[in-house]
Amino acid sequence: MSFVALRILVIDEDPRRGATLAEVLRVTGYEAIEWSDPKNDLAKVVTDAKPDVVLINLTSPDRDTLEQLALMNEKSPRPVVMFAQDDDEQTIASAVRAGVSAYLVDGLSGNRVKPVIDVAIAHFRQHQAIREELEKTRTSLDERKHVDLAKSLLMRQRGIGEPEAYALLRKLAMDRKQRIGQVAQQLAAAAEILEGVKP
Repeated sequence: MSFVALRILVIDEDPRRGATLAEVLRVTGYEAIEWSDPKNDLAKVVTDAKPDVVLINLTSPDRDTLEQLALMNEKSPRPVVMFAQDDDEQTIASAVRAGVSAYLVDGLSGNRVKPVIDVAIAHFRQHQAIREELEKTRTSLDERKHVDLAKSLLMRQRGIGEPEAYALLRKLAMDRKQRIGQVAQQLAAAAEILEGVKP
């Protein structure tokens, strides 16, 4: 992601202030996309505008704005930089939980724009990598559970040992061009329907 190519979505409760901020960003070298109301459907706006970074400037983030951010973070996650006058610890913690990558309370000057946005992007990428790793781990654990159940079903139904059951699962997966976990899940689901065995 190169510096010049970055598209910044500017959200400001004050449209005139937002336009000024967008102009500062353009002068700094960013492509700024202005948008003024933080209470509209932020997830849809982000999906439509496809910005690289979302920059929010407001007096204090209220619950509606934080809910919009959390929803956006689920549907279309992006690095979010928030400028606010509210330095309350609870407010900052709530903003971070909603997906804010950088929260600043002392305003934005031209020479600080790039470092702040760079930090927000780095923080966002690190957070996304952790989320992806957790999701892979969760998927792997789920698949292992299904594989173990499918092996025990095959061992019982076919009167075979664990190595043979696993080899049979692996062959089925190769024949169907699926992951072994997917095949095991399908077998476990079929067993639940036919025998009432729950995965």
